[in-house]
Amino acid sequence: MSGGVRAIGHRNHNPALHNSARYRIKATCVIVRIMVTIKEATTNAIAFANAALGPSRTIGVRLEEVESTRVGSEDAWLITLSMIDSGEPVNNIAALLGKGKREYKSFTVLKGNGEVTSMKIRELADV
Repeated sequence: MSGGVRAIGHRNHNPALHNSARYRIKATCVIVRIMVTIKEATTNAIAFANAALGPSRTIGVRLEEVESTRVGSEDAWLITLSMIDSGEPVNNIAALLGKGKREYKSFTVLKGNGEVTSMKIRELADV
């Protein structure tokens, strides 16, 4: 072979075949999505409720519902918590047993970072 690149170890070197081989390389990429778990989202919602409402309005807090949703372009958890109604006389035993009239609040928690972006009053349908 004169004046060109010499292929070492290839008996039937075909330059056209050699050049096309370099375009057959496939890149592999892995996409990893890290999101806040339901447990973490619930913990964040409870912490937010305690900070926003205070301990007297979050007595007997309990998880009621969890729903996956989208807020704009972001994935989020919709967490519904209930707590003893602040207008009810508080009986510690009743609160421990989850008895008494309850207030319901829905919290939107972003899956990407766990930020609580909203708290709303959740009205129950009359049955």
